[in-house]
Amino acid sequence: MSEPGRRGHSRGLIRLAVGALSLAVFVAVGCRSFEFGFPLAPRLDPRADLVSGPQSVAPTKFTHRAAQYIFFSDFDLKQEKGLLDDLGQLRDRVSKTLQLPLSNATIQVYVFDDQDRYKAYLDKYQGKLPARRALFVRQQRGIRPLEDLLIYTYRTDRLAQDLRHESTHALLNSVIREVPLWLDEGLAEYFELPADRLGVNADHLRLLRNGAASFKPDLARLESLKNVQDMMLAEYREAWAWVHLMLHGKPEGRQALLAYVAQLRDGKSPGPLGPRLAEIYPDPNAALLQHLERLDAELAKATANR
Repeated sequence: MSEPGRRGHSRGLIRLAVGALSLAVFVAVGCRSFEFGFPLAPRLDPRADLVSGPQSVAPTKFTHRAAQYIFFSDFDLKQEKGLLDDLGQLRDRVSKTLQLPLSNATIQVYVFDDQDRYKAYLDKYQGKLPARRALFVRQQRGIRPLEDLLIYTYRTDRLAQDLRHESTHALLNSVIREVPLWLDEGLAEYFELPADRLGVNADHLRLLRNGAASFKPDLARLESLKNVQDMMLAEYREAWAWVHLMLHGKPEGRQALLAYVAQLRDGKSPGPLGPRLAEIYPDPNAALLQHLERLDAELAKATANR
């Protein structure tokens, strides 16, 4: 997340029991897991018109294919300059950066024209989902391991950013079965930015640096968070910061992250990442603060030279 009000106060994975099926929902802005105890809902069919009237119908006016994506939208996404190409290139960015195999999984993206249509459609499936600007849904289809990877959102001035974030979740979760909450969100925050930003989220950086006297990084605490209720905007910013340090700090930090991701990919439980960073940085928390200070100075210099 970049600032309050962007998508809400939390993003995460929500697990819903849907008959004999399992529905996993990544919600724009928040953490990993709610366990709801309300009555079972019917299996979500993204193309179904579940009630009469246009508000309940999924977008079908325009259909586009790009890379592994199938886009269904109320408006022509080609109007969004470079959006389709950008998302098509995201798979290569994620794969190359994290040394993961290229995902070939089909990702279905539904883009509504406005918030009212989006909300009415989703409310029909599960009214207790938190209100968010974008959702990633991982839905089991029939017998495992077949799954549908679905993204739902609506047109805003942050459409490209939201789609990059949710697509990162889809790409990661199509090749890694379980990604730790903080890392899943930290990577999504990193890759939601245009490629030329090199992962630098100016909003995150500004808020972290403005609170430099009070910001106390604590990776152990971040890694201990399991529930969406526990992950607020501050945790999203910190998750992004740790990811950026590992990818752009010491080469050994990058290698530690890549080795950790490789173990997750192999289905192993590698435990916390913090102890590995402690072998690289005598004081990882101090190293993170120094990294943010350096980024801040570099960003200020680049802005002054424009």
